[in-house]
Amino acid sequence: MKKLGMLLVFSIILAGCGGGDQKKMGEEYKFSKVNVKDENRIGNNQNYGDFGYMRHMSGDKVKSGNNVPYLNRQKLADMISDMALQLPDIKDVGTLVTDEEVLIGYKTTNKDRNAAADQVKMTAFSVVPRYYHVYVTDEKGMIDKIEQYQGLNNDTEDIEGIIDQLIQEMKKAPQGKKWNYGENENGEMNGETNNMRSKMEGK
Repeated sequence: MKKLGMLLVFSIILAGCGGGDQKKMGEEYKFSKVNVKDENRIGNNQNYGDFGYMRHMSGDKVKSGNNVPYLNRQKLADMISDMALQLPDIKDVGTLVTDEEVLIGYKTTNKDRNAAADQVKMTAFSVVPRYYHVYVTDEKGMIDKIEQYQGLNNDTEDIEGIIDQLIQEMKKAPQGKKWNYGENENGEMNGETNNMRSKMEGK
């Protein structure tokens, strides 16, 4: 009987401690409540943390599906250059990011130029949206040349022709492996480049 009484007292003490710990943990890890009255959405132009989050529920007004989310191209170029520079045998990297292309000039000590090109290219593909095309070059002087294009934008006259001319020059250097059967080394679908040129030439 004495043992049973001691066990009962010990259980009560444990339960009391557990409740206190749970209360403490609840206070330490308590999240601030978010007011979700704005069309039942969370994340409407408000900064709640380091992550991006948006909630949509049935009945919400549907926005146009053709709008592409804004990308900070400057930060993207910085990230790609930094990541590529961490690859073995890559010593210098310059990256230009447009609305649908990534152009990378780099210097390498790797004698296998195609392998180096593939590594640099895949670094960019790992962080950009899938519709982007990536072009690389290790030709002498191309880093400085690519840098000269940083002041251009979509309003520049004949911007597509200017960028296309630069791309053709870059493609004289190794571009790495093909993506797959339907896409070339730069992520272009078969015939995509020719179609773009035809539109530019008004054919």
